[in-house]
Amino acid sequence: MTPRLFQRTCSVAFLLAQGAVGFAPGIAHPGISPIFSQTADLSRSKRTPILLPLQMSLVPLPVEELEDLLVVGNPSGLQYAIYWGRTKREQYNRFLESAIVTFLGVFFSYFMSFVVGGFVATILGGIFAFWGILSPDLKSRQRNYELLAGRPLVDPWIVGDNVEEDKQGLYGSLFLGRVEDVCVVEDTGSIEEYDLDEFQDYTMDTDELEQLAGTPYLIRVRLSDNDDRELQVHARLSEEYLDIEPGMPAVTILLSKSQSFSNLAALTDVMIPDAECWVGDYPYLNRPEMEALLAEDDELWDDLRAQGRGLFGQSKDTSIVLSDTDDGDLLEDDKDDVKVKVKRRRRG
Repeated sequence: MTPRLFQRTCSVAFLLAQGAVGFAPGIAHPGISPIFSQTADLSRSKRTPILLPLQMSLVPLPVEELEDLLVVGNPSGLQYAIYWGRTKREQYNRFLESAIVTFLGVFFSYFMSFVVGGFVATILGGIFAFWGILSPDLKSRQRNYELLAGRPLVDPWIVGDNVEEDKQGLYGSLFLGRVEDVCVVEDTGSIEEYDLDEFQDYTMDTDELEQLAGTPYLIRVRLSDNDDRELQVHARLSEEYLDIEPGMPAVTILLSKSQSFSNLAALTDVMIPDAECWVGDYPYLNRPEMEALLAEDDELWDDLRAQGRGLFGQSKDTSIVLSDTDDGDLLEDDKDDVKVKVKRRRRG
C-alpha cells in the first residue's frame, strides 16, 4: 500500500457513513451548478481507527495532499496564460486594454509628480508601464485567493473543540465519477441543449455565438458516481472537449465547510483521462501532481476506472460488448443495456 493511499484510508476510517442526506446547492462559484442528489453523511469517530477498504466515490484528502494538488498561491504558467487570452480576439483585446492602461497611467503619473513628488510618481509610472505583464499575475493571485477566500484547509477527520464545524475551514475530497451526459448550451441557465457531435468542426476562434452575441458557447457536463451523487459543470467550449463521451471516468476535487460535503464551497477543474482534457475555465489543479497521483496509486486508479460505463468501464447496470464477427455492431443480447442518447435540437 502506498503512503498516499494509507493516508486516505486512515482518513476514511475516521469518516464512517451514517446515511444519505439531501444536498443543498449552496455553492457560489462561477460556471459550476452542483445538483447533488445524494451524498454520504460522514462523521468523525474518536475510537481507534480501523483501516477500511477504499470503496468510496468521495475520497477525503489530508491538508498536505490538498496543498500539493491545488495551485492557490503563486500563479502557475497555465493560470498566467489564461489572462493573456485563449483566442486571437481575446489576445487582441488584452493587448489593447494593456496599451490603453499603460498610456493613460504614464500620463497620470506625470501629472501626479507635481503633487506627490517624483519618487512616488516614478513608482506609479513603472507599474503602469509594465501593466501588461503585472496584470495577469495580479488577476491570477486574486482568483487563487477567491477559491479559499482566506479559509484554511482542514484535515477531514479533525474538528476543534468549542468551534462549529462550518467555521473550521475547508475540507477537501477527491470526487471519482463519470460523465453521465455532455452537451453544448448558450448559457448556464439554457434549457435548449445541442449535441456535442454537431460541433466536431468547432474552433474557439470561429465561435458563431460569440461573433453574433458576444458570448461563446458553453459545454455542459453532468457527472455522477456509483452512489448517485451528481454534479453539473459549465465551461467555455473548446476544441479539446470535443472527444468527451458519456461513460468516461472523471475526477475532480471538492471543497466544503462540512465534513459530510452536504454543501459545496468550491470545485476545481475536472480531469477526464480518456478524453485527455481538463474541463474548466480556470486551472486550479496542479495537473502534473494529479497525473502523478493517479499513476502512482494503483488502487485509486482502479477505483476511478470502476466508475466508467460502456466502453470505458464495466458495471452491473451498463455494458457494451462488441461482436468480433459483426464488424463492431452490438450483440443482440446487449442492446437493452445500452443507454439511449438524449435527443437534442440541431444547430440551425
